[in-house]
Amino acid sequence: MTPSGNTNDYYRIGSVASLTGIAVERLRAWERRYQFSPAYKDGKTRFYSKDQLEILKKIKRLIDQGQTISSVIHLTEEQLDARSGSGQDHHQVQDLVGQSPRIGLIGANLLQLEQRVSGKQRLDIVSRWANLEAFLRELGEQISPLSEMDAPQVLVLQLPVLAEQAIKQAQQALPNTKIVTLYQFATAHQISRCQEQQVATVKWPVSWAEIEYTCINEFGLPRLYGVSVPRRFSDEELIAIAAEDQDPNQCAEHLVEQIHQLNALTDYFQTCAGEEEVKDSDAKRETLEALAQTRTETAQARAQLEAALDTLLTATYNQLAAAPAQSQGIRPDGFSTH
Repeated sequence: MTPSGNTNDYYRIGSVASLTGIAVERLRAWERRYQFSPAYKDGKTRFYSKDQLEILKKIKRLIDQGQTISSVIHLTEEQLDARSGSGQDHHQVQDLVGQSPRIGLIGANLLQLEQRVSGKQRLDIVSRWANLEAFLRELGEQISPLSEMDAPQVLVLQLPVLAEQAIKQAQQALPNTKIVTLYQFATAHQISRCQEQQVATVKWPVSWAEIEYTCINEFGLPRLYGVSVPRRFSDEELIAIAAEDQDPNQCAEHLVEQIHQLNALTDYFQTCAGEEEVKDSDAKRETLEALAQTRTETAQARAQLEAALDTLLTATYNQLAAAPAQSQGIRPDGFSTH
């Protein structure tokens, strides 16, 4: 198949991965699962158009904000712009400084665990349901949906089995709420499906501290809330970015190396916190809080480097888009080789 129109603005899948921050493997998975196909294939090589590149960047931005891929992959560019503009404006976000995330709890054992918690709560528990049926029944009986200020921002759902249908029901009931699933039993396929859909999963039984950490990580907004920030780039995406870096100064590659180091250091502090959790001492809480703060500040440093990397990639993309066809390494048939 040969594309129609201007053939100068087509990019290999590796370049698309570098310029959007979406891993090559994920782009291929989206093609299989959601029929988001490249504009052109030359054998096994996939080429995406400039318009598709812009759409993918907007999709990535919405996913980073908590949207699910299934809810945005089929939207038009205008709909993606509208979805991006529907979030909180600058002044609304500033009003949230210092607040704890609003949490909803579903599950009898989870509610019993909450009752045993002593000391200061790091979460704002706004809703509780004994089971998924009670949750769906209560929301179904409401005349109007919960307002954005009343709905939980993170929903902790306890399930005996990691059932995809149950998670979908919760997502449909509260589409703008992050889901954290606690499960007792799950197959490898079920866990893999949740990872693909970016649903956080934790094996039950868990400590309340682990629930706090997971909810806060899902909540995000580190500079405002003083909590850990979600990663902007996966390991696979960072590897692809470094491999595609053709700058003789290797600026992107150097940034990637530092981000890898800070990611590893953040995980190390989490491991240390886990070891402190099992100790029985009066100083345990103080040590845990210190480790949590250290991990947060390290994650924020990593987030700053990721923002710098994103700025660098955006500038690279703009240069490629503005350059003449000859300087982009265009193939004889009009397609970019980068």
